Amino acid sequence: MNYRTVNRIWQSATLFLAPPLIVLLVWFKPEMDLYQWLLCLHLPLLMLHEAEEYVLAPVGFKEFFNLKTPFGSGTDPNFPLDDAYVFQVNILIAYPIVILGALLAGVAPWLGFAMIWFELVINNATHTILFQGDKPAYNPGLLTNSFLLLPYGMVTLLVATEFFTPLDWVLSLVIGIGVAALLGLKTRRRLASRKPSPV
Repeated sequence: MNYRTVNRIWQSATLFLAPPLIVLLVWFKPEMDLYQWLLCLHLPLLMLHEAEEYVLAPVGFKEFFNLKTPFGSGTDPNFPLDDAYVFQVNILIAYPIVILGALLAGVAPWLGFAMIWFELVINNATHTILFQGDKPAYNPGLLTNSFLLLPYGMVTLLVATEFFTPLDWVLSLVIGIGVAALLGLKTRRRLASRKPSPV
């Protein structure tokens, strides 16, 4: 699969898909449960975030992560994040959890909230603190994280507190932490594979 081409297609599509999805959700909001509606809203907001990261930012998120963050190689714009990695994280992990979480909000509310934890903790910490370095500056995704995803996550958290059981909180945390740990471990292993062997 040509991941570079596929990524360009879905990343560009986010700009065109997110606005009509938001309009549809606003239209159908009176007929939906508030929590499920919020989990449905997560998808177009995530799309807008990715549009900033990969389409609108002067330097794409992949290149920024690899060259300018403590988690990248510092020298290779395609390592440790490459096009296949970007596809896997977004299309094979984030989107399925967000979509299934919205569809199953009534029976498994914890599933969709796992990605809310990811937005509130991991995404927020990286974009507002860890990616800033010694000289705070713009990083791809900072604006949509700060002004869309963070407020959205806080509202969803407040709504969840009204009916979540202790088990819902535990399951959502386990999945959210699991996704973050999986990505962190994969990135670390990729970086370790590039280190020169000791003589």
